[in-house]
Amino acid sequence: MDALLLIDFQKDFLVRGGRMPLSSEQAERLIAIANKLIDYLKETGGKAIFIGNEFSKTDFMGNLFRRFSALKGSDGAQLDPRIYRDGCPYFPKSKSDAFSNPDLDTYLKKLGVGRIYVSGVYSEGCVRATAFGAKKRGYEVFLIADAVASNRRFKHQWALSYLLRHGVTILYSEQLLIAR
Repeated sequence: MDALLLIDFQKDFLVRGGRMPLSSEQAERLIAIANKLIDYLKETGGKAIFIGNEFSKTDFMGNLFRRFSALKGSDGAQLDPRIYRDGCPYFPKSKSDAFSNPDLDTYLKKLGVGRIYVSGVYSEGCVRATAFGAKKRGYEVFLIADAVASNRRFKHQWALSYLLRHGVTILYSEQLLIAR
């Protein structure tokens, strides 16, 4: 079975006025592509899975670095309402790698997932850490290059290069969607 991990599609990262937002243009593109990928996974018998940051309010230094984004229970930690979520499971995390929540790996193994597609924000942070974490756990990992984003182009390019060197396959959404 295939799974699409949708990492940090949260208001603080995608909505104008959020604490660490992408540009509006990037956010719109990312959401549009993610919605197409969610539909594709549903049509092909795969599973779309949301992962979200839920940082502790007591982690002052980390929160300072993250501009107090995605604090557990805050409005900014909520998933962006423009993304299709109905029926998709959600796994919280408080570290970059989504697999820091052991329930995610347990769930994927229970479903019999072998192939993981990765999308989300930020390319150089949680996206990279999660793709690398999936690879270390033996999954076949595909990073969908136009379904991940960063606020800096060089960081995005660095993350893609890093993951490619570590055995993650890079593809574009059209390559996946055209196979329908």
